[in-house]
Amino acid sequence: MSMIFQSSFYQTKRILLVEDCEPIRASIRGMLQQIGFEQITAVADAASALEKAELTAFDFVLADVQLENGLNGVQLFETLKKRQLLKESSCVALISADSIRKVVFGISQRQPDCYIQKPFTYLTLEKQLARAMQQRLALRKVFQALPAKPEQALLECDRVVKEAPAHALHALRLKGELLLQLGQAQQAVALYQQILQSRELSWALLGNAIALFQTGNNQALKQLQLLSKAEETRPEALDWLIRLSLQQQEPEQALSYAQELARAMPQSVEVVQVQAQLAALCQDTDEAIRYWQKASQQHRYSALDSAQHYLNPARLQLLKVAQSKSLRPASLLAKAEESLQALPKRFLTDSLQPELQLVQARIALLQGQWTQAQHYLNEALQQDPNHWSLAARVDLALLKLAFGDQKGLEQVAAKLSVAAVSTDLSGAVESALAAFWQQQLTQLWSQTKGWMQQGQKDYRAQSFAQALGRLWQAFLYMPANSSLALSLWQTLANLPPAEKLRPMAQLLSQLLQQSQLSGSNAERFTAIYQQLAEPYKLTASQSAKA
Repeated sequence: MSMIFQSSFYQTKRILLVEDCEPIRASIRGMLQQIGFEQITAVADAASALEKAELTAFDFVLADVQLENGLNGVQLFETLKKRQLLKESSCVALISADSIRKVVFGISQRQPDCYIQKPFTYLTLEKQLARAMQQRLALRKVFQALPAKPEQALLECDRVVKEAPAHALHALRLKGELLLQLGQAQQAVALYQQILQSRELSWALLGNAIALFQTGNNQALKQLQLLSKAEETRPEALDWLIRLSLQQQEPEQALSYAQELARAMPQSVEVVQVQAQLAALCQDTDEAIRYWQKASQQHRYSALDSAQHYLNPARLQLLKVAQSKSLRPASLLAKAEESLQALPKRFLTDSLQPELQLVQARIALLQGQWTQAQHYLNEALQQDPNHWSLAARVDLALLKLAFGDQKGLEQVAAKLSVAAVSTDLSGAVESALAAFWQQQLTQLWSQTKGWMQQGQKDYRAQSFAQALGRLWQAFLYMPANSSLALSLWQTLANLPPAEKLRPMAQLLSQLLQQSQLSGSNAERFTAIYQQLAEPYKLTASQSAKA
């Protein structure tokens, strides 16, 4: 067997070899030299590979899947892609001693060009690299048009089918995915069914099921469930079953499919993130926190770590404060602060500051630090909220609720769906979360106002214990509303002093001393303060502002 390309073809090509076993790295380097490569960069880990890729545009990347000490080969590829360190013409080959599962759907978003199983000879290696390069060259105009010009990419797929029969099947595969991306699901169904009449290919079966889902055909569920049982198509089928469940407003079923997906892809941080978001959508706060913490523990020192792994548990702890109705929220607030303190310093960029400040503002309010919370909020609003994540916009909406700003809350809630724009699984889950929060925020406003009104009614009926419970429930969502805080303060004065109420009294005292009270309200606060100061061990931090 001879080589497909002449050695001279490879002499000018740059190749990055990533293999952590030194003897194997040396052996493969020798094979590459035998093939004709002269510009070989060989490294032992993904971190070194990323450093080299920042400096050099490689024509080939050859990486072992089972890399240790950091990212594995698949994660390295995803990071190279995310950081845009791969040329359109470059080929990526993954090597492994085990059989490697090939991606069945998603080649339009770029996937590894070939998979090579160890052991191999230099001729086998050259054959795989050459065929991958031939295919990339044949489809280069398709990839040049993506992602900005999908319609042009479709035309280029048709051209390849006519002019390069050896690559026609791959071009048809790309065309089917592009039709789905463009919302032309009926044309995609026709294309996939035409292909399936000739050959029952796994990617065509999956593509057909996805196209049926997009057309609203009831057969999609059955086909995706069947494909989720097959090893070759399981991850992609589960991905789309999650989306289908969300479309049918069945978040618990979506979470169940996500748990299956996690078993199929145990190393995927994206799947753990999806599980966390789905658990939050199911309003299982503890489970959502557990998933976010799992993501941070698994990837804390890797390129796959994210600031959201630390911000989101803090946000969820704040939700637990309101949901628990606890008279002693300090322990939950401490956990929220611990999560923020664990945030690695490398994430503390200017773009992250508003997100961090919004969470800090929410914590500060529930700690009685009204002035500090207002400062954090004002600082965050110096930057354009249109560039914030969905979670940050929800934080802003909850702060509008906290200050009793109904108009502001409605304005922020109306724009939540704009934050979720990605078309992948994470984007589908975010879209469902945006819709959930739009509805939830409206309900929280109504519920909070309802608790306030009922609490005031109970107060007038002199049912002070009942009034305290309802007003406190409202306060946990609206802690910056001075009228509500003053109503709680007055209700507290009508109840016998109790040790369990001391944290509440101290929190209200601190907040009201920093609030902008009118003259008569300031007098009410001061009169009650004199009554409660001794039994609740209150201290004056700042006089009420008139």
